[in-house]
Amino acid sequence: MRSPRLRLAALAAAPLLLLSACATDGDADQADQTATSDDAAATSLAPTGDISELSVDTSGDEPVIERDGSAFADSDLPFVVASTETETVEEGDGDAVEEGHEVRVRYVAVNGATGEPFASTYQNDETVVIDLSNEMLFPAFLNELPGRSVGETFLLTIPAEEGFGSAGNDQLGVGPQDTLVFFMEIVDSSAPLTKATGEEVEPEAGLPEVDADGENAADITIPEGADEPTDLVAQQLIKGEGPEVQAGQTIKVHYTGVKWSDGEIFDDSYSAGQPAQFPIGVGSVIEGWDSGLVGQPVGSRVLLVIPADQAYGEAPEDTDSETAPPASPLAGETLVFVVDILGAY
Repeated sequence: MRSPRLRLAALAAAPLLLLSACATDGDADQADQTATSDDAAATSLAPTGDISELSVDTSGDEPVIERDGSAFADSDLPFVVASTETETVEEGDGDAVEEGHEVRVRYVAVNGATGEPFASTYQNDETVVIDLSNEMLFPAFLNELPGRSVGETFLLTIPAEEGFGSAGNDQLGVGPQDTLVFFMEIVDSSAPLTKATGEEVEPEAGLPEVDADGENAADITIPEGADEPTDLVAQQLIKGEGPEVQAGQTIKVHYTGVKWSDGEIFDDSYSAGQPAQFPIGVGSVIEGWDSGLVGQPVGSRVLLVIPADQAYGEAPEDTDSETAPPASPLAGETLVFVVDILGAY
């Protein structure tokens, strides 16, 4: 059963590769107790090289990181560094990257233990966004990206204890003692949106009235005596100027949610002090969000009116059954949301 609090319905999701191996809140105490042994395990391999041995062949469709001018995988492995190191390959001439920016990049990542790539955005001609306000990022990204320029390419090596640490990352084939090697290209960098920005749109008549400043929970007034819509309504209030949200992306939003039945707020992101982030278009949140937000431009403010069958379902008829699963407190409710789309990654 999905929680009615949308920020708990799906955990924040940034590109897995760019997250550190931080413990969850529930594991924090245990992580503190074992930090010393974990760090020792992660750094038990002595350094075997440094970034000066590396170069990049950019003559093909995908950059190839080499060691001493030859295939990385054929070198004397493992490649282990003692500390984070960077080396500029080509200077950029665009805007400067600043702390807290959202930085759009392309990259190739190589496992220093095997010399083989384990992730690349070039294969599908993609970019990813590194949100420098996200404290869960590898420290290397938080420390080394600010001050660089759009258009710059550079090499970056990250020792195990500053990457995935003693846990490694089984999904990516990275072990607890593996150095990470990146070739990265800075495509764009900008301050993140904090509220909807774009062209105001006149809503259709008969919809809930919205008073929103983008800094506080919206004031939503349900039209008196109006029938609840039976179909999903996705009405732009502000049309953003960014790219359209695509299914499978992670979106960053501020939102306010009220019940049509009484107009009372049951959830909002503003009380948390920061936007919510979650996958969209993949069934991680209620159907009305997936259907109503995919295709909307980033920067938009969208009014969603979601019938119960696209929210938390109809209210159960038999509430006394011992075998029936507990219903959501919002079952049977038509829900109204005002959503500011701040990013899609």
